[in-house]
Amino acid sequence: MAAAVTTLPASGDSPELAALRHAVLALATGEGPALLPVPGLNVYRFTRPAPFRKVPAFGVTLGVVLQGAKHVRVEGLELSLDPSHFLVILRETLQENAVIEASPARPYLGFSLAFSPERVARALIAVADAGEASETRDVAAARTPFDPAIAAALGRLLATLGDPVERALLAPLAIEEVLLRLLRTEAAATVRRALGRGDDAGQILGAMAFMRAHATEPLTVSRVARQVAMSPSHFAHRFRSVARVSPMRYLRELRLEEARVMLLGGASRIAEVADRVGYGDAAHFAREFKRRFGISPSAYALGFTGRAPGRMLRHNDDSPGRA
Repeated sequence: MAAAVTTLPASGDSPELAALRHAVLALATGEGPALLPVPGLNVYRFTRPAPFRKVPAFGVTLGVVLQGAKHVRVEGLELSLDPSHFLVILRETLQENAVIEASPARPYLGFSLAFSPERVARALIAVADAGEASETRDVAAARTPFDPAIAAALGRLLATLGDPVERALLAPLAIEEVLLRLLRTEAAATVRRALGRGDDAGQILGAMAFMRAHATEPLTVSRVARQVAMSPSHFAHRFRSVARVSPMRYLRELRLEEARVMLLGGASRIAEVADRVGYGDAAHFAREFKRRFGISPSAYALGFTGRAPGRMLRHNDDSPGRA
């Protein structure tokens, strides 16, 4: 007989933490990550400790442990995480995760939320305009104490997942609130400092809009920099400071997001999708898509639409493996 799953709050747990834990338990019904309709949002459930797995982080990302514990390595930093702290990834980087506390009766539960570079840039500018300033050393990741206000906003985000209208209208508001509150924490001070006091942040937003409008065209750093009247080297530096990813990584993000929308819209073949979003090589597109979303394009489409888009290139492992 299977052991009953336990999610009783530990001593000192806040109501917000308990609510999040139960919400994630309902969403993450299988081993590993669950497929969710909000880009950048992943929930996880592990019933046993899992070894280190390398996971790319695409800019500012929030990681939350709701039950159990894990260990994280980011650019030489070693961080242990449990429900008492959030993890904040502060730039495009590579992280390694290992679940160190989990069992069938009390599984590891957690989730991550990656914020789009445009959303990060706009929020950073808003925080700076409001007078938030800080001086601190530059780090790739940091822990911040569990914040009930952020947890409450995350709960509102998860509550929208079952209703397409609420997901379209209310989920973006909850994500904005989470990001604005997160950027005001001491853990994100290095991001606020990186924005600096220059007046070129608006130009970076203009560059993002230009790249979005021309995402399927051949674009180079030099071409985009000319569009916003900046030198290529200064543009690349400032883009990374404001957006927390490189210009070319952002362009790939735009193309993969467009591909994701096409797959959900019932696009018929992977090769066609790859070509329409600017990838000449379908195999390269498939690798990039899986690296970004943790699952192959065909499995992604099948999970949401119930039908696979045409004949797909074979992969040795279509199962996501993030911890």
